[in-house]
Amino acid sequence: MQMKNRFVLLAQRFLLLLVLYSFCRLLFFIFNFSYYNHLGLFNAFKLFFFGLRFDMVAIVISNLLFFSLHLYPFRHFYYKIYQGILRTIFLLVNSIAILVNLIDIEYFRFEGRRSTADVFKAMGFGDDFVNTVPRMIGDFWYLLLILLILIFLLNTIYGRIKTTTSSNQSGFFLKTVFGQIILTSITFALCFIGFRGGIQYRPINIMAASQYANGKDAALLLNTPFTIIKTLGKNTLEPITYFSKEKTEKISPTTHHFQSSGTFRKLNVVIIIVESLGKEYSGFLNNYSGYTPFLDSLMKKSLVFTNAYANGKRSIEGIPCVIAGLPALMVEPFITSAYNGNKVSSLATALKQKGYSTLFFHGGTNGTMGFDNFTKLAGYDSYFGRREYNNDIDFDGNWGIYDEPFLQYTVQKLNTVQQPFHAGIFTISSHHPYKIPDQYKGKFKKGTLPIHESMMYADYSLKKFFEAAEKTKWFDSTLFVITGDHTALSEYQFYQNHVGMYSVPIIFYQSHDSLMGKSNQTTEQIDILPGVLDYIHYNLPFFSFGQSMFDSTADHKAVNYVNGLYQIISGEYSLSMDTSKVQSVFNFVNDSTLSHNLKDSFPEMQLKMERKLKATIQNFNNAMLNNSMPEK
Repeated sequence: MQMKNRFVLLAQRFLLLLVLYSFCRLLFFIFNFSYYNHLGLFNAFKLFFFGLRFDMVAIVISNLLFFSLHLYPFRHFYYKIYQGILRTIFLLVNSIAILVNLIDIEYFRFEGRRSTADVFKAMGFGDDFVNTVPRMIGDFWYLLLILLILIFLLNTIYGRIKTTTSSNQSGFFLKTVFGQIILTSITFALCFIGFRGGIQYRPINIMAASQYANGKDAALLLNTPFTIIKTLGKNTLEPITYFSKEKTEKISPTTHHFQSSGTFRKLNVVIIIVESLGKEYSGFLNNYSGYTPFLDSLMKKSLVFTNAYANGKRSIEGIPCVIAGLPALMVEPFITSAYNGNKVSSLATALKQKGYSTLFFHGGTNGTMGFDNFTKLAGYDSYFGRREYNNDIDFDGNWGIYDEPFLQYTVQKLNTVQQPFHAGIFTISSHHPYKIPDQYKGKFKKGTLPIHESMMYADYSLKKFFEAAEKTKWFDSTLFVITGDHTALSEYQFYQNHVGMYSVPIIFYQSHDSLMGKSNQTTEQIDILPGVLDYIHYNLPFFSFGQSMFDSTADHKAVNYVNGLYQIISGEYSLSMDTSKVQSVFNFVNDSTLSHNLKDSFPEMQLKMERKLKATIQNFNNAMLNNSMPEK
């Protein structure tokens, strides 16, 4: 008997990992089939095939130590203890790779993208990780079972790839020093190419997926170890100059100064951000009963923007979008980014110049996702969370205080505040694990998704909030704005595409006012800040990436960033691009599955949308890099 050549062993083990990654992709596809059933067999196969390129990169980078030790050129390589070390490293590294790939099977349904390195930062906020992991293991036990099975199979198959072979399978060339040097050099060259993802000028990154897939389809093409590796230690932003500063400001203005003829309206301003409130859950905005009966009734007495979009897909992105007008146009959320010490302008900083008291209410455990620190950065005088509530009898056991009691507490606190005031309110009960108080079990319909019952509880809590608020002295002089921080689980095809996955309601409500009706113009979360200031006839200059929804002269749009691509939505069209070129244009009204790419079909419209998006990206990147957002 003779030892099998280590190069053959390495090739076999590398092939094993390629099969493993493809199998994880197959599981991702099966579990999220409703998101990809528009692809067809050929397109799905194509994504699986081109996904191998990204798999190779992730495998080579994550297994660098294993590969290096595998190329050890001396006979010690075949010793049992050395092979044991190799096996331990191999199983440890690739078990983690399996784990993160499996996590994204469910995580994708919430985020619409693969996880990136910022997920590790999000884990570090307060006790969130410790509190939620046991519950998530309970809810997604089948992923843990699949993980254990795959690790067992990986270990078993690895053991069957023997280090010995019959003597006639090793040729003379492989035994010579010269042959070993040549093969080692070739292997290192292949590893280098695999590390870079090819022989192109620059190593591939997440945006390279746009060569093969559009929008959310890129998540199927990618793998999670790749997206985490490619975002580790990245600030993600570079200076961009598409246009001159003057031209950029003309295309997408950030300096605003309303010249209203009306006098300033000293209304209280209450912004309510409802966890995971997607447009899909509203019966008023769809042709079915829905899961928000109270909000549906309120919308009949409100101004409702029916073509409104979130700018991000996570709570940690949603709060900066809504209260500070910061679009989520980078891989990492602003709150955890390298720019989180930048000056921030917000509704609080603007309204404080008019003598407003500013408060933020969030029923979560203090420190959750850094919201307490961010609201201070954004200029809020006071923050009220689980600690200030100070009664854990209403603690949900996961995130914080149940919505109903916390919203009642919010009303009581606002009763003690001098008018005018601005309050931000963020609910939590419609967040996974979708737990509701025991006394309400069976009160709300379960629906077809786990979130539906908890969304009905959140809606009921808002009903009780408004019932209590109507009895206060400040209610009639208050403007309420209600929206979702992002969308979540979806059962309808449109809300699973990369336009619908951002669809949220934006509601303006004031009692005894003519603020009623439906507006179909495109609106985004970052428009709320200038929209509120426009509505109350704010007459001081301010900074905003958004445009007032009440400005009939503005070129209204919505912008997002997902899977390495920027997206702009305007009217019934969406356009996505990387930093250099347009990738797709869709008419999402007539093409709900976004199957027919209209790129270059309407050049004038496409150019207008492209210029608007580029100007927005340029403004955002340069403002972050230069810390040029004025606080006032």
